[in-house]
Amino acid sequence: MIERAEMQEIAKRYREPVELILGSHSALDARSGARNYGLRSIIYTTRGRAIIYLQNIIVGKPREELEDIPEICRRDVAVCEDPADLRRRKEWSLAILVLDRYDEILKYVDDLVELECVQVPNRAFSVYVGGDERCSLIEEKFAVPILGSRKLLKVENRGEIERDYYWFAEKAGIPTPRKYSYEVSGRGIRFREPVDEPMLLKAEHAKREFERVFIFAADSSDLEEKVEREVEAGNLGREQLENARVEQIVLGPHANFNFFYSPLNAGEEWGDVDDALARLHGLTIEQARKCLANELLSIDERRESILDGLTRMPLSVRKKIEEKTIPSFEVTLHSMVSMRESLLKDVLKCADALLLTLAEHEEPGIIGAWCLQTIITWDKASKYGYTPTTKLVYATTGDAARPEDYGLYDAPTQEVVMHIPVTQDVALRHGGGTNVHMGIGAQYANARYQRQMSTGDRIALEIRRATRKGRLAELVT
Repeated sequence: MIERAEMQEIAKRYREPVELILGSHSALDARSGARNYGLRSIIYTTRGRAIIYLQNIIVGKPREELEDIPEICRRDVAVCEDPADLRRRKEWSLAILVLDRYDEILKYVDDLVELECVQVPNRAFSVYVGGDERCSLIEEKFAVPILGSRKLLKVENRGEIERDYYWFAEKAGIPTPRKYSYEVSGRGIRFREPVDEPMLLKAEHAKREFERVFIFAADSSDLEEKVEREVEAGNLGREQLENARVEQIVLGPHANFNFFYSPLNAGEEWGDVDDALARLHGLTIEQARKCLANELLSIDERRESILDGLTRMPLSVRKKIEEKTIPSFEVTLHSMVSMRESLLKDVLKCADALLLTLAEHEEPGIIGAWCLQTIITWDKASKYGYTPTTKLVYATTGDAARPEDYGLYDAPTQEVVMHIPVTQDVALRHGGGTNVHMGIGAQYANARYQRQMSTGDRIALEIRRATRKGRLAELVT
């Protein structure tokens, strides 16, 4: 394991840090933010994907009026196949490093440190450079400071490691979909007892590397039949099924909540605000400041390719299509959404509970951009062990409480029914939907900072502020 102290010592020597960005996922937002705050960037990409960054070039100085883009490109952009070339060329603000494979970046660690690079992690970085389900190459070989927690990138590999994000969510006591146990048989899976409830199987694809299989079913019998068909088609095998997860289908709209945790702000005094939050929620001042430093930036939702097309079909046509094939759920588009304001309190409580839990169990916990991916359902609070409390710990037992403890004033006292944010995924890095906010900013962040502020902007702001204060080492692992 590359130790945090080693990376912090490197970061302390940096005078003009360069954002290092893997060209995929949310790279355009990261680069846009770096440009807006006067930071240089290196986007490393493959030959097949280089067109994205060559034809969506983001150049110029902060607030510079741009008209002649070719002229600005000649001034600002360097395209190379070896980062050592950048050390010989001083006048550039954006470098596009073209590789045969993403993991070739490991060959250039010394050059990247010499260039004062800080890796901005996204999911593609974990997948393409990580090497395995434990992200071993990142943890052991990628000796470049990372803006975020090096040890937490692997928690998204659910079912493949012991302490995945479900483990941390359980420790935090926040609602997650109920898990169902099954046995793997020669032709698929079998449940010991029938389950008469809609369910979903999540598994790695047997043929397509880095892709997942999602199978929706009306009940356990329906799922057994559908899994058997996928095994016969070669899309699932025994290994994938042994590491898969079957969970309840939670009904409700999907919402990805994009946060940014600022170690700089967590160490500051907040006047009356931190005292009030600590008093109202039974926290220490230190915990209250951590929660205040956990900024909600934006909300987006995902659109999946085949699923989205099916939902637009008449029901009679859709049923016939689904009889022939199981729809795939590749994320294709993202759109911006906002949330009914009164419901934000429950999302914030869940996010803060997870934040404090991660800091307790995997120091230093969350750093920088992260995303809480949820389904907002309307259901009985007791079904999710959701007990009213003013604290950030959700007990699974306890006396029935008043509806107004939930912020509800028209619910029957005997059984509270409410909106519940059910966490279905956690991304402890730059989220995948934030490109929707580049150029226009993120609604909650814009209001807070009184200017355009996407996630990419917020990352760059933190780097610039930390560099000016001589505290960049606090942001990296």
